[in-house]
Amino acid sequence: MPKNGVIRDLIYAQLSFFICLAVTVFITNAGFVDNHGLSFYGAHLKTVLPFGFGLVMCDIFLLRAANTISGINSTVKSLVPYLRILAILLMLIVLTPDALNPVFGVMHTIASSALFLFEIILATWLTLHWHSDKLTWVLLIAQFLTGIVAMLSEFQISRYLSESTVFFQLFFGLLLVWTFSNLINQAIAQP
Repeated sequence: MPKNGVIRDLIYAQLSFFICLAVTVFITNAGFVDNHGLSFYGAHLKTVLPFGFGLVMCDIFLLRAANTISGINSTVKSLVPYLRILAILLMLIVLTPDALNPVFGVMHTIASSALFLFEIILATWLTLHWHSDKLTWVLLIAQFLTGIVAMLSEFQISRYLSESTVFFQLFFGLLLVWTFSNLINQAIAQP
C-alpha cells in the first residue's frame, strides 16, 4: 500500500540521519562541546563518512517517499516538490563542507540557512494549511523555539548550537511524519 511505503520511508529518512549522527558523536563530541554545530561532523575526516552517509540515506528515503506519494492522489501529490526541495537542500549541506575553504564556508552557511528556513516554513505551512491538531502545534512551537536557540548560538549568545539543531531537526522530522501520515489517511479515506 502506498501510504505505508511513504510513512515508512519518511521514518527511515529520520532514523538514517539520527543513527549516523549518533555514530559521529560517539566518534567525537567536539561539535557539541565547542559549539561548532553539526556541520563540524561533515568537515572532519573522522566523521565525514558516517555524517555524510546519514544525510545521503535521508535524501534517498525522502526521494523514495516523494515517488511513492505520486501514486496516491492529486491533493497529496502536490506535496511531492517540497520533499524534493528538502532532499536538494540536504544534499547541498553534504556538498559544501564549511572547513574546506572560505568559499565553501559561505556556500555552506547559505545552504544551512536555506534548509533551516525551508523547514520552518514548510512545518508552519503544513500545520496551518494541511493538518492542524494539538500534537502538530506542539511540534511546531518546539521546532520554532529550538530554532531561536540555534540562531542565538550562531551569534554566540547561546552555547547550544548542536543541541538546538538536533532538537530542531527532531521536531521537524516528527511533524513531517505525523502530518504526512494524517494527510495520506485523509486522502485514502476520500472516495
